[in-house]
Amino acid sequence: MSIPRVPRHADFRKLAASGAHIGGVIALADLERIGAELLAHDGLVTVALGFGIDDEGHRVIDGHVEAELVLQCQRCLGPMRLGVAADVHLAMVWREEEIPALPQRLEGVVIGDEPGDLFALVEDELLLALPFAPSHAQGECAALEVPGDAAAAPDATQAEDEARENPFAVLAKYREPPH
Repeated sequence: MSIPRVPRHADFRKLAASGAHIGGVIALADLERIGAELLAHDGLVTVALGFGIDDEGHRVIDGHVEAELVLQCQRCLGPMRLGVAADVHLAMVWREEEIPALPQRLEGVVIGDEPGDLFALVEDELLLALPFAPSHAQGECAALEVPGDAAAAPDATQAEDEARENPFAVLAKYREPPH
């Protein structure tokens, strides 16, 4: 069974009025803005979005998006796989001035009269979920690996530090009271 592709455009208002659900996948290669962050563009974003009207009368989009991305580790600069997921809780507004009046549990998304761009909505959520400086987990990064004899190095370094004269030791004699 093949997984359905998410359409690029949809009428968000009609989807909310009918309580529709959109589920499927989007190819990472179709998302240009996040593509600039990736080392590999193969892969899919899994999307599950529900449209509706909440108890307070807000037209809302609730759901979840997730993808496995190949990013550049900011420690070793090598490729790394990172699972990125975001829960979506948006309220549709017609003007940006309406956003401050929304409840804190909802973020506003300005929609116009034209069909909305589902790819852009999903891409925004993924971009917001990316870590500021992606890096491998502890123990997986090449930049944090210790060379073979480096395990003994901390003791050797400590001995060198103790043997080396402290440059401020000379100042200590000035703190002593005169005899």
